[in-house]
Amino acid sequence: MKTSLQSSARLAILIIVAAFSLRTVEAQVQQSTVGKSRFGIFGNVDYTLNIASFSQLPGIPNCCPGFTGDADLGWLGGVSFIDPLSESLSLHVRMHYWSFGASFSETQTQPIVDLQGGPATATLQHDLNASFTQISIEPLIGYRLSKDFSLLGGITAGYIFSSTYDQVETLVEPSDAVFSTNSRQRNALSGKVPNASSLGIGLSLGATYDLPLNAERTAFISPEVLLTLSPLDLVSGISWSAQHIRAGLAFSFIPPAIVDTLSELELYDFARTITPPSKGDPGVAFTSNLSVSGLSSDGRVTPVSAIRIEEFVSTRIRPLLPYVFFDHGSSEIPTRYRSLRSDLVSDFSMNNFYNIDAINTYYHVLNVVGKRMKDNPGATITVSGYIDESEADKGAGLARSRADAVQLYLTDTWDISADRITVVARSTPENASNTVTADGRAENRRVEISSSDVSILAPVESVDTLRLPNPAGLKIQPSIDPRVPIASWTVFVSVNDRLIKTFHGPDPVPPSLEWNISERMVFIPRGSTEMRTMLAVRDSSGAVIPSTSRSIALNEITLDDKSKSGGVDKSIDRYSLILFGFGKSDLTDEHKRVVGEIKKRIVPGATVSIVGYTDKTGDDDLNLRLSDQRAKSVARELGQPESVARGVGEALPQYDNDLPEGRFYSRTVEVVVETQRR
Repeated sequence: MKTSLQSSARLAILIIVAAFSLRTVEAQVQQSTVGKSRFGIFGNVDYTLNIASFSQLPGIPNCCPGFTGDADLGWLGGVSFIDPLSESLSLHVRMHYWSFGASFSETQTQPIVDLQGGPATATLQHDLNASFTQISIEPLIGYRLSKDFSLLGGITAGYIFSSTYDQVETLVEPSDAVFSTNSRQRNALSGKVPNASSLGIGLSLGATYDLPLNAERTAFISPEVLLTLSPLDLVSGISWSAQHIRAGLAFSFIPPAIVDTLSELELYDFARTITPPSKGDPGVAFTSNLSVSGLSSDGRVTPVSAIRIEEFVSTRIRPLLPYVFFDHGSSEIPTRYRSLRSDLVSDFSMNNFYNIDAINTYYHVLNVVGKRMKDNPGATITVSGYIDESEADKGAGLARSRADAVQLYLTDTWDISADRITVVARSTPENASNTVTADGRAENRRVEISSSDVSILAPVESVDTLRLPNPAGLKIQPSIDPRVPIASWTVFVSVNDRLIKTFHGPDPVPPSLEWNISERMVFIPRGSTEMRTMLAVRDSSGAVIPSTSRSIALNEITLDDKSKSGGVDKSIDRYSLILFGFGKSDLTDEHKRVVGEIKKRIVPGATVSIVGYTDKTGDDDLNLRLSDQRAKSVARELGQPESVARGVGEALPQYDNDLPEGRFYSRTVEVVVETQRR
């Protein structure tokens, strides 16, 4: 039996070593439920290997020459909690009720003297049955090898609260003989196992495979197998240990998120009616606070009491990202993309993009492509559909459906002939984003549009009235005093009691939030007024604790104001047209072509500044270096000294990074050209 146990242990170790080796090959793990804890129940059948070498229980008479080994069946069941620690590691904490036992049976042959005084032999059977029950806690670490398969390893520790036995020795042969007790049985005893250990402890190794029960991956049934090796004897004073091979099923689920029944607008209106509490007031567990500083365009923090909004004449060029992003598992074009009725396409004009930022211009990407294809009858495009790795089970069918959806919009709405559109279905994009993260996978669920005619996907240009805030952004620092667990927090930014920006999240309150004011400039009304910021925190009971609101003056300088003053003005041309791939800083041929066009527009005496940006993904210091490399790459191609180029990383986000297009548009370099004019 010891040989069998050693073989099982060696096999388990070999499996683990091999699996870790495979993990280096399958390096990019996907898990849609990373960061979400699971609760569950489980049950196992227990195959108990009793390894023994004793002749009797302490103080219990038994004539057996020795009990050596036994295999018996038991069971265990309990509750579990699974907490993801990272993309590849998770903590599994289990509590369970465990029942296992032993059924020793040894046969002994010994010489006797029969009734006639002659030699003979007798066959005796020694039976010992034992039963143990314990309550255990089992912390395990899960190591994820693929989306659904994990190795498990940890300890099992329990309290053995019940241990009983019954034994009997039976005279099997000769059939007409009896013991001295005038019975064919002797030492028939039962009761509590003497000197039984109250501690059950062992090392547990195993594996589990998650089978999702729904498309949302919030409920799972998981087959599992574990080996528990125990170094302790079950009874002190004798050699008897129990090793366990367990197999069974676990059911687990992710609890539904608590839905905030108040909309952000309702919460804002409600919070404004509450007088902010003071620290130390009766019944006040904590207070919420808010401080606001200014952020310059290069990321420097400055005090702020007023924001100057100045108008400039500006030529603006916005890149047209040739991607359409899709929701997980869906081939329906999201509603944020602007769609037109076919009877309204004749009214669509490229002049419609006056004073519209890059993201809102991008949401018209299919209309821009449709309009340009109508204006260029010889142009053709290729529409390539892609999926992310978590959608691999849907294969090329989903990728094709996404590409078909884009083609259908262009053919039905813009009346573009289908033979001008080549549809292709692929797996993940050639230039894929990081597949390990949820943001990266969202960026890979897309349709890419390409064309041999550069005019189809050329940047969108317009002459606008640029409203430029100074400082360029705000650094908002929310906090609560003292720090205690909360349900959620929301930061409101409003102008004239109208919400223009909100930040929202669960516990904990972040140390700071950085906001580029230009991102929401279209919602800031003209004329001098004020901007207000406020923090509203909801505690675990749902109560709302607002902060005192902070007021910042808005002072606007219009083109008309400057014209009347007769002073020297300037035009500010902004060329936001360099989109970089994930983690890239080198210029493509398309980048170089566009930079060449910018170079032609710079007149002598103009002041040029070049600023590089990144999205929020990755390390802050790495992003700062990457953005600086991007800016300097453009400066060299533009023929400008590197001193006019700088990177600000993610310090002042250009666009909303919660959406894939916002992250793509944040991987940019902006060329700003200032030219004096009267």
